[in-house]
Amino acid sequence: MYKWPQGRVIRIICLVLTALVTFDLSYNGAYGPLAFAFDPLSPIDKTTSQLVIGVFFSVLALTAFVVGLILVGFRHQTVDFLIEVEQEMVRVEWPALNVLVRSTLIIAVAIVVLAVLILGVDAVNLKFLELVRWLGSMLPWQS
Repeated sequence: MYKWPQGRVIRIICLVLTALVTFDLSYNGAYGPLAFAFDPLSPIDKTTSQLVIGVFFSVLALTAFVVGLILVGFRHQTVDFLIEVEQEMVRVEWPALNVLVRSTLIIAVAIVVLAVLILGVDAVNLKFLELVRWLGSMLPWQS
C-alpha cells in the first residue's frame, strides 16, 4: 500500500466506511432480491426481475468495494489527500466546552425564533387566503 504508515487513522476510517457501504449494498440491495429469486415458492414471473436486481446490486457492491480499496490504499492523489486531512485535523483547535454549549444554545434559540416567524407568516398567509376566498364567494356572478 502506498505510504501505509502515514495517515493510518483516516485511511482505516475510510476502509471501514467502504466496508459498510459494501455490506449495505450487498445485504439490502442484493440479498433480498436474490433470496426471493431462489425461493421455490416465489412466482415465476417475478423471479427473473428479482434475479436481475440482485445480480445488479451484487456487482455494484463488489465494484464499490474494489474502488474503495484502490482509492484508499493505492491511488497516490487520494492517499496524499487523506494524509493531509489527518495532519490538518491534528492542528485544529477544538472549542472549549463552555464555548461549545454557548454556541449550541445560540443556534437553538435562532432556530426556534425562525420557526416561530415562519409559523406566523404562514398563519397570516392562511388568513389572507381565507379572506380572498370569502370575498370571491361574495361576488354577484358567483351565485
